[in-house]
Amino acid sequence: MSSAESPSPAAILRAPAQPLWLAVAQRLGLGLGFGLLVALVFVVLDHRKANSVVDVCVEARSVLLYYKAEKDVWPKDFDLAAPGEPFAGFKLGALAAAVAKCEVPGKWTFAAKSAAGFPAVVFTPAEPGRSYERVFTVADGWFDDGRADAGELRVGETAAYLRLSGE
Repeated sequence: MSSAESPSPAAILRAPAQPLWLAVAQRLGLGLGFGLLVALVFVVLDHRKANSVVDVCVEARSVLLYYKAEKDVWPKDFDLAAPGEPFAGFKLGALAAAVAKCEVPGKWTFAAKSAAGFPAVVFTPAEPGRSYERVFTVADGWFDDGRADAGELRVGETAAYLRLSGE
């Protein structure tokens, strides 16, 4: 028998070294572990972003309520990144730092009469969508009641409103 006629060793079928159920369980465990790792990355990123949002909400609320208590009137509409002249006597370092460190891209403003009908800190996202809403919903759970459509922090498709009250 010549070498061209003899069967090659690769053509011989061999029995698996481990049972089929064990191979399936290993691959299932590997896939499940990878999926949980990816989900954990998204959860950690969302929570970190939500923490930066809560910092802005806390600082803005304290400054604006203090202004209302001292002057007995809400300030005119302004951008939180550049408060301007009416806040000359107020310490705004913590608010400016919180706005600068906010990890959700967008614009923070104050509206004496917001679209929702009350004085509010308004956040307008640079990119409206599910990502921004997910982060603000997490922040709402920490800062308010956890419901995006009610309470002090309201999250909509195009803006989020932190309601301010003088009481």
